[in-house]
Amino acid sequence: MSEGMRFAGAARSGQYVEQEDTPAEVPTPQQSETKGEALDPAAEAATNVVASKKDPAVEADEKSGVLALYKDDELEVLEPAKTGSRGFWNKATGGVFKLSPSKVELDARALVNSQEAFEAAIRQASWTRAAGIAVANKKGNTGKTPVTLCLSAILASIRGGSVAAVEFTDDKGQLAYRAEGEPALGIGELVKELQNVRTQSQLRGYTVTQTSFASVIGSTNRSRPPLSEQDVIGVSKLVDDYFTMRVMDTANQYSSSAFTGVLAVTDVLVVPTMNSMDSVFDALELLEYLEQQGGKSAHLARTAIIVRLSDGRPEFKASRIANYFLDKGIPAERIFSIPYDEHIAERGELSLKKLAEPTRQAFTAVAAGVVAQANQTITEETLKENQS
Repeated sequence: MSEGMRFAGAARSGQYVEQEDTPAEVPTPQQSETKGEALDPAAEAATNVVASKKDPAVEADEKSGVLALYKDDELEVLEPAKTGSRGFWNKATGGVFKLSPSKVELDARALVNSQEAFEAAIRQASWTRAAGIAVANKKGNTGKTPVTLCLSAILASIRGGSVAAVEFTDDKGQLAYRAEGEPALGIGELVKELQNVRTQSQLRGYTVTQTSFASVIGSTNRSRPPLSEQDVIGVSKLVDDYFTMRVMDTANQYSSSAFTGVLAVTDVLVVPTMNSMDSVFDALELLEYLEQQGGKSAHLARTAIIVRLSDGRPEFKASRIANYFLDKGIPAERIFSIPYDEHIAERGELSLKKLAEPTRQAFTAVAAGVVAQANQTITEETLKENQS
């Protein structure tokens, strides 16, 4: 993927919850398919084929069972409708009618195409070293742990594993509690035995494999001392020897030693926030703090990916919240929205297979954005190293 690559459908994830941002459908002279009124197939076909029948190319497309639409002097070829009343007439007439797809069907096709593009980009991405993704927000209860688990699950399920979700909170966090399974050993024990872990099999003893094939390194029921900067860096180096992606669940205090270590091993910053002003303001404060640090931290802030979640509570207008990040310099294609999902809201064990399909689709868009940014960051870093 090139630096200029854009995931045109990434913003589509917002459609699941932001009804206010969805433009109203423009009425047409046609009769509505949803009102149960009788349709005149011939009239409908004439209305939907936006092209001159005098054009030989259009006539050839129609004879082959494909509809042609003209837009800005470019020919766009569409397969006839397969669903709805239009699809019914196409099937019922054995292909004699070749009615074009409705807006609903076109939207569904676009969603499928964008998801396939996202998955291909995620699956095919490769680097010369492991990529580090930090999930951070100063405020608690902003979805850092769910985003860490869901993002790593999507990445692992598409890439075939090789993704580790690691708890790099100062004190004991909730990553293992929200993940599947019960860890026998965790991050605290790994830090103590770090110098003695030399193989993948040994490292696996401190992880819990999820149904998505992501590997989670959290905390056990036993207490553990706070993590330091060197703890975070040391564990990251070890994890990177055996995993291609590392997704880090972080704490609330961004001036802590552990968070300093996280910044040192991060390629992509993901900032989750609820659709509430206190959560948004703390996210903006984090970005401002990183900008003030300059260097790599400022770069992480400028290239951050924002993930807005809904927990079912009253929310501010989506457009208003998005504008805060737009004003901060975060482009719209890096601002994602996750719909309300009862499975996440239960605050219990999270499993990829239990996520609602719209949630999974939205997180796939986020994952594609993360992979694109990781590719850009690591490529730029490699070029600088080669030039020096």
